[in-house]
Amino acid sequence: MGKYNFDEIIERRGTGSSKWDDFEGRFPGYDVSGAIPMWVADMDFRAPKEVVEAIVKKAQHGIYGYPPKKGEQFDNAVRQWLFKRHSMEIENKWIVATQGVVPAITYAVQEFTDEGDGVLIQPPVYYPFKDRCIRNNKRKAVENPLILKDGKYEIDFEDFERKAADEKTKLFILCSPHNPVGRVWSKEELAKMVEICERNNVFIFSDEIHSDLIMKGFKHTPTYAVSGGYKNIISAYAPSKTFNLAGLRTSAIIVPDGEVRERYVRRMNKNEAGGLNVFGEAALEAAYNYGEDYLEELLEYLKGNIDFAYDFIKSNLPKVQPFKTEGTYFLWLDFRNTGLSYREINKKILEEAKIAVDLGEWFGKEGIGFARLNLACPRSVVEEAVKRIKKAFEH
Repeated sequence: MGKYNFDEIIERRGTGSSKWDDFEGRFPGYDVSGAIPMWVADMDFRAPKEVVEAIVKKAQHGIYGYPPKKGEQFDNAVRQWLFKRHSMEIENKWIVATQGVVPAITYAVQEFTDEGDGVLIQPPVYYPFKDRCIRNNKRKAVENPLILKDGKYEIDFEDFERKAADEKTKLFILCSPHNPVGRVWSKEELAKMVEICERNNVFIFSDEIHSDLIMKGFKHTPTYAVSGGYKNIISAYAPSKTFNLAGLRTSAIIVPDGEVRERYVRRMNKNEAGGLNVFGEAALEAAYNYGEDYLEELLEYLKGNIDFAYDFIKSNLPKVQPFKTEGTYFLWLDFRNTGLSYREINKKILEEAKIAVDLGEWFGKEGIGFARLNLACPRSVVEEAVKRIKKAFEH
């Protein structure tokens, strides 16, 4: 028995939780009242005690005025964490603090592309890339869909190269590890994507927010580590998924090149986007300095959840295909062989099983007929969820 009790059911209703208190509006046309929320990337586990203590200590001071810019303690915590977990060597001056990764991507889109330019993405992929970062800024989403081959997602490099070579394609948003399909990209895959982008002068923004959540047998490779010194590359990290701190809006963006960093920070200033949350800074430092034991226990627990759900669905629902999760805490499920339309599939999951999931079509047309199930919750909830799905689809 470890230090942390991930089996504990913690009541989150009425606590200002988007996942639990505000999800019905995400599913227009469906009755999701009373559903178990297993959608947004938010864990139902408490943060490490060291993080809680750091926040409480800050709260007890009683004065919450404007904080200074991030300090050396913040930078040291990020730098040491990236070296410990990913053997990534960076300098403190490369670190830019932002209030989240999606805003950080937006600043890059605004600074390194112009209206009408193309931004490359790999659907099915995290939907804010297209909706919030690209379309909201009047850029064009250039899609390089992943290929499903022998039950595993792969990159269509021929298509990737063709689209990167288009002179209107200026930036590539990489999701590593990939959300929602759960792939941990190999060194070779990453190096090939970087090489193609460098050859075509395509800027890379590598979203590595789930990089700490890697299943046993797989290893995350930072995109920067295979970049060969390509200067037009930015990488994003945060403790938000790893330690369940998303509400504290604190991320660490790694910008190695001085000129690129200067432009990036200037764009942030134009958006009045500077300044950290006073609690977020304390939480990040505590998480990265003291959270390794928590993470090791968490990874073991998550793997147990994922393996249980995967095996249960494989054994009980032959027409539903789960994909082996290599990284993230999601299970990506393919319901297309059920012979149902995607709306019928959604209705069965949302209304009959009463499980609120991320619907496959949110991730692009390549996700139609799929669903993303968030397994970062107590095992008893996972067991209940897959039993409900079985019951909904077995008749």
